[in-house]
This record gives sequence, structure tokens and C-alpha cells, in this order.
Amino acid sequence: MRILLVDDHTLFREALLHVLKQFDSTAVVIEAATAREAIRMAAHYHDLDLILLDLALPGLNGLSALPELHELRPTTPLVILSASEDSTAVRQALEAGALGYIPKSSSSHEMITALRLVLAGEVYVPPVMLAALEGLEAASVQVTAASVEEGGVEGLTPRQLEVLLLMAQGLSNKGICKRLNVAEGTVKLHVTAVMRALNTCNRTQAVIAATRRGLIPTSNQGS
Repeated sequence: MRILLVDDHTLFREALLHVLKQFDSTAVVIEAATAREAIRMAAHYHDLDLILLDLALPGLNGLSALPELHELRPTTPLVILSASEDSTAVRQALEAGALGYIPKSSSSHEMITALRLVLAGEVYVPPVMLAALEGLEAASVQVTAASVEEGGVEGLTPRQLEVLLLMAQGLSNKGICKRLNVAEGTVKLHVTAVMRALNTCNRTQAVIAATRRGLIPTSNQGS
């Protein structure tokens, strides 16, 4: 496994190397101290398996560099490592293509778990930050909280309900992200949250369970 680690603090990079060796003892870690250096590295190395990116970088910051890194390596999972736990930064990172957001306050165990989830195709955001992120999403859509409560599933946000309805229409993650004008990583996050709320293991089961609970009108499926 080849990992690109982007952070301007040498001490943090050295500490993280030990965590990454626990994650994968054979991992080759390439280090960059600036976003510009990271972009050069991403252009040079065609076999990157993971990019770990800090947001607070000198010069070009991580959030500004993220779209270019994503364009250079669109199939390489990119995870933010940041001291910031601001929900707006999380949302912006996900919308720009990040597949995970790990606060630097996390333990090594939490970090390793998060990286495994991301490499398995999931999107990772810590539960506490996820709640704040969903609060922002709920405030940005025109679906009322009452409509969720009527569905009988506690903890399903208005945005998640919207994603669920589009899932029932047979839209893929890419189709949903185009319909809602959000990043695919954000859609994956919501789909995972929907399946968790409905206690199901896949999209089909989620749609069936939601229909049985009255969240999805029968006429909405496949329309």
C-alpha cells in the first residue's frame, strides 16, 4: 500500500507514521509538507492507495487543494486529517470529494477503524460531527421535520429522507448526487446513515423497510 501523507508539522507526521504501520506494516508512506508538494507527488505517483490531507497548510490550504488532488487521482480515497472539528469544514471537504474526516484529537484505534471503513468503500465522519453535519443539512432543505416524524423512524433527518425517496426511484449514488447537487461522498454518507437508521444491510432492504413503515408511497418506487 502506498500512502501520501500531507501535513506541515514534522512531529505529527512522525507520530502518524507509527499509526500507519499499525494499520499496514508494509505501507510505503510518502510525505509532503505543503499542498503544492502534495499535488506534485500525486501527479508523479500513479499507484497511490490513500491520501491523508491536513486542511491548515501554509500557502495553498488543504481544502483549496482538494479538488485538484481529486482530479489527479479520482479513484484514490482521500481522507482529511484536521485539528478543526467545525461542521462547515466537514461539509465542504465531503462536497469537494473527501471520503473521510478524521479529527486530530482521535485515538490511533479510531483512526485505524476510520481508514479501514474508507478503504472498504464507506464514508467516515465521527458520530458527534455527523450529528452537527446533519443539522446543517436539515437546515438547508425544504422538507419539514414533521414529515420525518410521521414516517415513524426517529433519527432520520430531512436530507436522509430525501435521499431515501430517490433510492426508492432506483437512482444510483451518482444519480442522487446530480439530482441534489452534492458530492458523491456526501450521498454515500447519507445512504449509510439511512441503512443504519432502518437497521438494514443494503439499499434494497432499506427501501423495503421504509415502504413497510409508510415512509415511501408504493407509487414512488421505480418511478
